[in-house]
Amino acid sequence: MAATAAAQSPRPIIIKDITVEGNRRVQEAVILGRVQTKPGSFFNPSQLSEDVRAIFNLGFFDDVQLKVEDFEGGVKVTFAVVERPFVRDIDFTGNKKIATSDLQDKIDLKLGSVYNPVAVQKAKEALQDHYESEGYFEVQITPEVEKFSDGDVKVVFSINEGRRITIDKIIIRGAKGLTEKRVKEALATQEREYWILRGKLQRQRIDEDIERILALYNDNGYVQARVEGHEVQVDRDKARVTLIFTVVEGPQYRLENLTITGVTLFPESEVLRVVKLKKGDVFSRSKLRDTLREITDLYSTIGHASADVNPRTEQVESTARVNVVLDINEGPETYVERINITGNVRSQDKILRREIPMHEGELFTLQKLQRAKQRLNNLGFFETVNVSTSPGADKSKVIVNVEVKERPTGIFSLGGGFSSVDSFLGTIDLAQRNFLGRGWEASIRLRLGANTQQGVVSFTEPWLFDRPLAAGFDLFSTSRHFTEYDYDQLGGGLRLSHPFLEYWRWHTQYRISRDTISHLKEDDASLTAALRDQTGAHLTSLVSGAVTRDSRDNVQLPTRGGLLSMAVDVAGLGGDLHYVKSVANATYFKPLWLGHILSGRVEGAYGFSLDNKEFPLFERFYLGGPNSIRSFKFRKLSPKDENGFPTGGTSEVLGNAEYIVPMPLNIRLAGFFDIGNVYGFSQKFDLTDTREAIGAGIRWFSPFGPIRIDYGINADRRKGEDFGALNFSVGSPF
Repeated sequence: MAATAAAQSPRPIIIKDITVEGNRRVQEAVILGRVQTKPGSFFNPSQLSEDVRAIFNLGFFDDVQLKVEDFEGGVKVTFAVVERPFVRDIDFTGNKKIATSDLQDKIDLKLGSVYNPVAVQKAKEALQDHYESEGYFEVQITPEVEKFSDGDVKVVFSINEGRRITIDKIIIRGAKGLTEKRVKEALATQEREYWILRGKLQRQRIDEDIERILALYNDNGYVQARVEGHEVQVDRDKARVTLIFTVVEGPQYRLENLTITGVTLFPESEVLRVVKLKKGDVFSRSKLRDTLREITDLYSTIGHASADVNPRTEQVESTARVNVVLDINEGPETYVERINITGNVRSQDKILRREIPMHEGELFTLQKLQRAKQRLNNLGFFETVNVSTSPGADKSKVIVNVEVKERPTGIFSLGGGFSSVDSFLGTIDLAQRNFLGRGWEASIRLRLGANTQQGVVSFTEPWLFDRPLAAGFDLFSTSRHFTEYDYDQLGGGLRLSHPFLEYWRWHTQYRISRDTISHLKEDDASLTAALRDQTGAHLTSLVSGAVTRDSRDNVQLPTRGGLLSMAVDVAGLGGDLHYVKSVANATYFKPLWLGHILSGRVEGAYGFSLDNKEFPLFERFYLGGPNSIRSFKFRKLSPKDENGFPTGGTSEVLGNAEYIVPMPLNIRLAGFFDIGNVYGFSQKFDLTDTREAIGAGIRWFSPFGPIRIDYGINADRRKGEDFGALNFSVGSPF
């Protein structure tokens, strides 16, 4: 019986071969790589069905069929595939208002990809959204597919753009506690752009505007406010749209009581000092958020970066009052577990780490984090610097993340320009601020102008011997033509500087130069003997020392912080000249509101001779020009001798104040007031005798640096003086 049963059981079918047919582009190995069935295995219809499904899921085929035929005592399995066409070309027709390159960037459909009708439909929707975001609500987009002889396709998006629909007006229904004008000012969508152009309606901005309305009401005590809906009314005849928001305000709530719990590391009064909400104030959610941030920042200053503040609010509807309780969990002291640096492709890791005032294992504080960002920004190597933290292995650890985007630090330029000081000039610059990615600064500059010829070669190692000791040298040759005389200088110098304390740095320098005064109008009978003695060549050998404190957030475009500088030059270590020259100045920048900045500078300087000779003419003080009293041309404010010849001064005082208003396109408007004077020789030092200027200017942060145009009006114009002066310059005025 057993032998009979064995004889009746079917023999297993062996798969002798597996092939693929119908594939043109997709390699057979790619297809068979998804197949689990192998030659020599038993024929299994269930497994083969899974293999067909796996091949289809590759996404390259419209159809996959299985064929089985007898072959060498077994069977041969063939997977017959029908490939999907590939997208060989993508085109746009009818688009006039939006460039083809912009449209290509908005879709995920790419050349060489497998044609998929779903992907084409998504591309159409993306183009529709982009057009509507630009105000073209009448746009019609039709995708068409053209087949090539080999089966591949060309996708063409036929576009009828229609008219741009602009905003006629925005209506806020239900606004009573807050005026309609105030609500409209908070919207991202505006009736007018740049005060002239009609605004555009962008559908994706409507949800943002709803959030802005709610935030505005929440910040003004209307904690139950809601936007019941919005409506878009399109006037097809005028191509205008009216946008309507319907608001339900509810009652306005005020703060009844604010209680703080959990404070042990500070006096409670110290924590209350940073609280933005006071009893009786209109309740504001943004002020509450600011309070939470200020409290956590306060704890971060003493190393408790994991401190947490949990706010609890209770609304008393009968009195429209809010009670707030702030539960503070002070947490443990927090230490730096790790510092991650990303984005530095050219710059060596160590030149970033040495600027970060903390290391792994040290106590973490907010001041160190802010200082790290400031110092990395001021290197000038990076376009953006983002410094953040993330939780560490436990509550006592924090990970510091530094993400930078490098900017080109090398400069090679041939150019020309015009300034109110040097007239027309040509420049050749070859500089590298991050040479070999090691932070070295090397530069060669040639400047050839109507009044100035200058050549400078400089090199600086900011971290000599891997210590924060900056060392460098300068070789220079300068020739300047002033109205009164010509001045030529040839020399070189060695520099050292080192930081100390927070923000402070000392500087020292040795400089030797040959200084020549010529063309002093020798035939002019008005020249005094003292001025005639200044002509000729002089050897100057001097040492200088300076102390600076720089807390500016950005050296090129500061918005907060300041710079304090005190410097003294002493000439007399050999050479022909013996004198002392000292300069002290302080600048300060304070952000106000909406990006407005108030800035100011005060400066004083004094120089005197150490022998019986006159204080050198080329070291004397003059005012006027784009960086001092802006109602005078460069160096035009000076004491004069009895014959009216400008002699320069031995001392000067200067004060500047600016109010800066940011504008679009990296433009800033500025109003300024300047005051100061130069004293010495023929003019007695008298602080009541000053010159004043008022004026306005425009600044543009161009790719080549900040460019300024200022016009200063002579506020105390005297006989023979100009009404004012127009000044062009590059860089910050102070």
